[in-house]
Amino acid sequence: MLTGETMDITNPFCCTHCGSKNYIKYGKKNGRQHYMCKECNRKFVDNLYFERLKADPKIICLTLDLYFKGVSLRKISDHLKQFYNLDISYVTVFRWIDRYIRIMDEYVRQFRPQLSDIWNVDEMMISINGDWFYLWNVIDDATRFHLASVISKERKIDDASKALRTAKKRSHNKRPMFVITDGLKSYNKAIKDEFFSYRNKTTHIGNVGIRGKKNGEDYFDNNLIERLQGTIRERNKTQRGLKDEYSPFIRGHQLYYNYIRPHESLFGRTPAEVANLDLNLGKNKWENLLVQSVRRINDK
Repeated sequence: MLTGETMDITNPFCCTHCGSKNYIKYGKKNGRQHYMCKECNRKFVDNLYFERLKADPKIICLTLDLYFKGVSLRKISDHLKQFYNLDISYVTVFRWIDRYIRIMDEYVRQFRPQLSDIWNVDEMMISINGDWFYLWNVIDDATRFHLASVISKERKIDDASKALRTAKKRSHNKRPMFVITDGLKSYNKAIKDEFFSYRNKTTHIGNVGIRGKKNGEDYFDNNLIERLQGTIRERNKTQRGLKDEYSPFIRGHQLYYNYIRPHESLFGRTPAEVANLDLNLGKNKWENLLVQSVRRINDK
């Protein structure tokens, strides 16, 4: 179940002056529909809470979708020029991605995913501005929900703890029964530090690889997180590395993976839907998620 209010996207906008939904169409100008509010008698446009933005939100969502499907910023800029006759620089495209990924990420973090009792954790190397860093990932086993992506320069206990702490915060302080990792020794102490409890014991299943490992009657493997990291690795390769560790790609890929991209292994559903975070995004997931997120910011 959701812990916050689900937005009604069947009537996605209202009067930007008084908030009323009692309005009528009032002609078009420059291809954009205008409305007249019957309550305050003022006019507004159907820009879905993007009053200060000249571009159509659909175009912004298109850039987001292309970017997280592996298209470069310059190629996105060229695509908009060729097919939409829009002269938008790759710098502007990047600013859109950076700005709206932050807004959407802040919005979805208010909701609590319903997770299983098994988490998979692993770290991978990632290129940032010519140097190599470690990217720690935490994923829920049953829902495939991506809980954390944390960058560090080393693989010490504090680094592993930060990844687990981030995942715990995203899950609203859930403690899993099992945490599956590879053989890195830093995990032993980090898991005890973050999940130790006299009531709920978290068992660390270490030295687990693709072939898996048997623990009593149970069998564990790390295939899910290896596949996740494979997609990140391929995207990072086409990007030729990240410019800095605060790139919107990290949190944006997590958002794309959880809420936008359907998974064959989940029968065409997203991890968020499996984790009971059904935000009623419909077919146009990017656009509806963007509208809900921006609306929440404007309603504060």
